This record gives sequence, C-alpha cells and structure tokens, in this order.
Amino acid sequence: MDNSDIHSLSKYCLNLIEHKNSEIKSTEIYFEKSKYINIEIEENSIRNNEIGEDNGVSIRVIHKNGSLGFAYTNKLDKITVEKMCKIAIKMMRVGTPDSDFKDLPGLFNSYPVVKDLFDKNLKNLEIEDSINFVNDLIKTCEDDDMAISQSGNFASGYSKTYICNSNGLNVSRKDTSCIISSNIIVKNKISNETSSGYERQLERSLDKINAIKVANLALEDAKRNLNRKKIKSMKVPVLLTPKSTIGLILRPIAAAVNAETFQYKRSFLVGKRGQKIGSDYLSIEDNGIIDGAAGSQEFDDEGVPCKNKKIIEKGNFLKTGLLHNSYTAGKEGVDSTGNAARSSYISIPSIGITNFIMKPGDIPFEEIIRDIKEGIVLDYTGDSVNLTTGDFSGLILHGNLIKNGEIKDPLNETMIGINVMDLFKRIDAVSKEYKVYGAFQAPYVRIKSVNIIGGAD
Repeated sequence: MDNSDIHSLSKYCLNLIEHKNSEIKSTEIYFEKSKYINIEIEENSIRNNEIGEDNGVSIRVIHKNGSLGFAYTNKLDKITVEKMCKIAIKMMRVGTPDSDFKDLPGLFNSYPVVKDLFDKNLKNLEIEDSINFVNDLIKTCEDDDMAISQSGNFASGYSKTYICNSNGLNVSRKDTSCIISSNIIVKNKISNETSSGYERQLERSLDKINAIKVANLALEDAKRNLNRKKIKSMKVPVLLTPKSTIGLILRPIAAAVNAETFQYKRSFLVGKRGQKIGSDYLSIEDNGIIDGAAGSQEFDDEGVPCKNKKIIEKGNFLKTGLLHNSYTAGKEGVDSTGNAARSSYISIPSIGITNFIMKPGDIPFEEIIRDIKEGIVLDYTGDSVNLTTGDFSGLILHGNLIKNGEIKDPLNETMIGINVMDLFKRIDAVSKEYKVYGAFQAPYVRIKSVNIIGGAD
C-alpha cells in the first residue's frame, strides 16, 4: 500500500470507531511494512538463509474509564479491518478499568531532523549480495590456523511505519538496519585447550559494515582467552572493557530507569531520584537524535518526538531521569520522554532505550591501565545483575590478570561479587576511548577495590 492508501484506510478506521462509540476516549492506528534478509552460519558454513516481508496494522482503543482494547491483522482490506475494529472495541468493553491510563499522545508542532537512518542500498539489498559479507566471515576463520569453527549471522532490514490517532497525530518514517556477528572457537594445538570470542556490528547503512574486521576482533577475543590460569582471591582494581561496562553499568541502569519497572518498585534505584548514586565519573544519557545511530528515530512508536534525555550527571540520578511512554508518563503526571517501543505491529507499546550512552572521560586507556600494579580486566560474564536489589555475583568468562600495567594471563574459575550501587561509587577513571554496540556506547571504566574470588585458594 502507498501513503495515500494507508491514509485513507486510517481515516476510515478512525471514523468507523469514533462516530459509533461515545464511550471511547481515544484511538490509535499503527501500520508497519517490513522487509528482511537473514543468513546464519553454523560450523563455519551457511546453514540457513531467508528473505521475507511482513505487513500489518494494529489498533488500540481506550475507554473513558481507561480500559484497553487491542487487535491486529496482516490483511489490509476494508472488510478485515472492520472486523479488527469490532474486536478491539469488544476487548475494550470487557477490559479492566484503569484510571492511570490518561490518554494517547496529541499533535506535535515539530519533530527533530535526524539524518542517515535510511539507506537505499539496504532497502534494495538482494540475498546474493548479502552472502558476500558472510563469505568474508567464513574465509577469515578458514585462513587462521587456530580457528576451528564459527557461528554467526548477517541480517538486514527495512521498515516503514505510519502512526495516527484520534488526537490529531499523523506521522510516518522509514529506516534501515544491518547487523553482522561472529562467534569463533580457537584451539591451542599443544594443550588442546579451546576458547571462543564474540564480536558484532550494527549499522544503519551497508557501507559501514566490515565483516573481516568483525571476524578478526572475534578471533583476537578468543585467542586472548586461551591458556587460562587460576588465581588466588584478592581485592584489587577492576578495569571494565566496553562490553562489561554495558553488562554491569549500562544495561542495569537502562532497566532500572524504565518507568514501568520503577513504578512497580522493581528497580534498585527506587527512592534514589535526586540523590548522588555514583562517583563524578558516572554520567549517562539516552540520546535518540544522533545522526546515523542504531537507536535513533525522529519519533517513538507512539509518535512522540525523540530527544536527548539526561539520566545521571556526575553521579547524580536526576529527578527527571526515568524513561516514559504515554501510559507511565500519564500515571506520573509528566510528559512522555519518547521511549515507547514495539517489537512490531502485533504488540502494544512498552518502554525501550534509544542510544544509551555513558559519557567518555579524558584519560587515554593506556594511562588508566598503566597505574594498575595488580588488578583484573573484565571483558565478559554470563551472569546478570539483580535488578531489584542491585546485587551481582558472577563468573568471569573472559578476563585477564593485570601486572604492573600490562595485561597478562586469562583467568580460570574466577568470580566477582559486588552491588552495583557500590560499583558506581567506586568508579575512579573513565577512558576517552569508547565503543558502540548497537544502542549502547561505552568506554573503559576502572573500579577501585573489588572482591575477586579465585580458584587457586
């Protein structure tokens, strides 16, 4: 369907519902058209590839008492859409009243201009061309004597979204994305020890994708973790790589400032708004208007303009630091922050991040590590922070010993334990270098005095 068809069908839906149902407070129509390619690697060979499209429309109707009705279909004809509208109204009438549901967003005067979110080459990409990127991954693995296997994928997507509601909102957008990942297993031919390394890249445009670089970084990661050794328990500084900064700082905070989680008191930051929760090195924002960034959009999945939201500044958790959609914003009596997110047209909005960023410092990585006489580099742990309490205890799957400012042996059977609120306060250095992984941007972060439990005790 083209824009005129979508506009016509949306107007028809709104008129059909609003003119016949005086008990309805507001109505939303959400159209989505998407196209995707996905190629998967197993054992360093292409095992699965697919190309497809998905088009559909959903409708939300809100009763004056706050009850919600929701329905969706992937058949975009008038008869089917009429049935969908009737089903949504029936669902609304039997739904539970909710006084916290204030209203859907209204008309906005302007939206930010965000560049480089759409790439024509990605939209028109064919699966034959996509395989070239996968072949680069496979060849990189084949050419290395220590690499014995690889899994990974290449996926691209194009989507067009159209949102309108009975409050006058009427917006549309189109965007593209592309991701490539590599998980390579290497083997030491003398000791027969194996290890794995992982790397991925997510971009808005095809020309930024570098499959060879991704595979080589995964190889380096795997080799760095070979010949692991047990250490004794110690209390030393820990240097978080960007990957572990995401895992131990950014992801937990992103979940904790989700307004829905916060309002249900499932966040370790409940009661901490307006308070200092970390050192002056901790500054975090959720910025949805960075040109070409993976998490950027002109507006969220309810049509609310995206913007740059300050979350934590110099360790202070701001009173305005929560991320809202229209429901949680109405419940608190504030404006939505433009963080409504949907998996597709088949879901109602939840809350998501845009580009979640820990601000880098002004100290080079080499200078930060040079000052560590004895410590640990933590790159990856498969365990997660308890989002209610902030407690964390996990096995260091990828990490190395630091001796006199140099990265030494990889660690085996080593654990780390700390509450993230203590971790935030113990940050004493942040690098000026940083890495971007999808919607996260993270620097290297040094934590002073952390309990490390070694397997050599």
